[in-house]
Amino acid sequence: MTSVPSPAPVPSPALARSPALVRPGAPARRMRALRPAVLGVALAVTLTACGSSSGTAGGSRDKSTSTRVVSTAHGKVTVPAHPLRIVSVHSWSTESLFDLGLKPVGVENSGANYVPPRYLKGWKATAKVTTGADIDYEKIASLKPDLIVGVDVPYLSKAYEKLSAIAPTAFSSFGENSGWTEFPDATAAFVNRTARLATLKKEYADRITAVRNAHRSALAKSRWDVVQGGFDNGNYWIYGPGSAVGEILGKLGVRFASATASVAAGDTKSVSYERADLLKDADYVIYYTNNDGSPANNIQKLFGLKTFKSLPAAKNGHLVGTADFLPGSYRDALGVVDSIETALKAKRG
Repeated sequence: MTSVPSPAPVPSPALARSPALVRPGAPARRMRALRPAVLGVALAVTLTACGSSSGTAGGSRDKSTSTRVVSTAHGKVTVPAHPLRIVSVHSWSTESLFDLGLKPVGVENSGANYVPPRYLKGWKATAKVTTGADIDYEKIASLKPDLIVGVDVPYLSKAYEKLSAIAPTAFSSFGENSGWTEFPDATAAFVNRTARLATLKKEYADRITAVRNAHRSALAKSRWDVVQGGFDNGNYWIYGPGSAVGEILGKLGVRFASATASVAAGDTKSVSYERADLLKDADYVIYYTNNDGSPANNIQKLFGLKTFKSLPAAKNGHLVGTADFLPGSYRDALGVVDSIETALKAKRG
């Protein structure tokens, strides 16, 4: 569930799916275009969990003083070996907590329409402790957390000291050279559920292999562009092969159309809605939707243009929407793969 937003003050990665958040795969200057938690910037996370206790997920938990030491964006932090009351202040962390079978007691408010459907019920049932950079410290303290997790985007980095005064706080690093997988790796290390994460990783790898093998010919022949409605006035964004969705498409073996292929790694290109012609050689266009399937972030402005409607991808019905466009968890990534396979199956039919 997440979210994200960049050239000016950038919204937070915890809300990466909404206009105020930031997601991996777009430059920092573009971050405002994505969910409040993550947009336009690549991410770097280096986490190594070490220390004393290693409980098994789902087993009996030591509620005493058993602790572990984890490496975070703010150095080594001592955290509970088996945290019981976790607050997440970033959507990427929240999604992975749900993936790992955990129920946080507090989460970020990224906007319900930006929360992927699989997480929506759990997200709605959980107390909200942030809205973008507006953090409710009193609310967080009232939840009596034994661990606070998140991503070290600028506004959360500034809040780190206050948050760590409430409970041990572990943030994954946020940089420009890493991909979306860094975040689930970090969260799993913080909460001592790396074994559960390994299962998710295998499921994702197996799914990539299965879809690539089943649709090898169609994937190799088709060309794809990756776009999102932008928050620059009158512009939409083109994502490159190094974006999160681009990386997933690459693993499946697709070729990129010229618009996406021309975008440098870790960057996005902001272009006028009037330049729909840039997508003229794409067989498929994949784009971001709200969790109800409606186009997100103003991309309908592009789709409504006569020049866009005349493009091959539009005329052939090859517009592939996904609410997982800004993946921050393995279930998100699996959702992207599902959307791509559904589109390829529709072509066959």
